[in-house]
Formats: sequence, structure tokens, C-alpha cells
Amino acid sequence: MSSIVHIVPIVVAAFFWCLLNALNRRKGWFRIGEIIFWDVIILILVFLIWLIWF
Repeated sequence: MSSIVHIVPIVVAAFFWCLLNALNRRKGWFRIGEIIFWDVIILILVFLIWLIWF
């Protein structure tokens, strides 16, 4: 179990990227660079929350 724990924040960020990408396919609000930017912001926030928790 402990070897999988470090992958959880990346999986959470990938899930949010999939949601943002699906939303963008329907609405067309963002370019690909903006989606990557917001995914990096989400990844950083998830890692900060993860570090506080552990």
C-alpha cells in the first residue's frame, strides 16, 4: 500500500485534467496550453494539500 500512496496526487490531477478536457471539448473555452496551465495549478494544489495531510 505504501508504494501506491505517492501516486494518488498525480491520479487526482489526471482526473481533473480529464474533466477539464471533456468540458473544453463541449464548450471550447480554452486552448491546449491553458488546459495544461490549469492542470499544473491543480496538481500543485493537490500536492500542497497532500503534504499537509501527511
